[in-house]
Amino acid sequence: MTLARLLSPLALTLLLPLAACAEAPAVPQLTSEAARDTIGRNAGRADFVVLDVRTPDEYRSGHIAGAVNVDFHAPDFEQQLAKLDRARTYLVYCRTGNRSSKALPVLARLGFARVLHLEHGITEWKAKGLPVE
Repeated sequence: MTLARLLSPLALTLLLPLAACAEAPAVPQLTSEAARDTIGRNAGRADFVVLDVRTPDEYRSGHIAGAVNVDFHAPDFEQQLAKLDRARTYLVYCRTGNRSSKALPVLARLGFARVLHLEHGITEWKAKGLPVE
């Protein structure tokens, strides 16, 4: 008898998302202050990239200095990410952390191993009085 037959459909519904989460790599979640410090420590390093996954209009309205913009909602978002250098470290952010959180599994699937996440996005960054361009 298979495991699926032993477990009720409800149990499977509850267990499958947990199994998927167990496989997802843990990405360090940075506060705005920790992200600022990390950016400062890595200033001028070619192997460190700040990645803004907001729309181009949002990016133009103010972004973290030196950030590269790849629009999460673009139809070719995954293809654009695939062109990036996987050997670099990426600090990923969006407006509130929602889109960037959704981008993390895409980056992992594409083989990006060194990824950091600005947990509450540029909204909190700005609220803390941190600079934008």
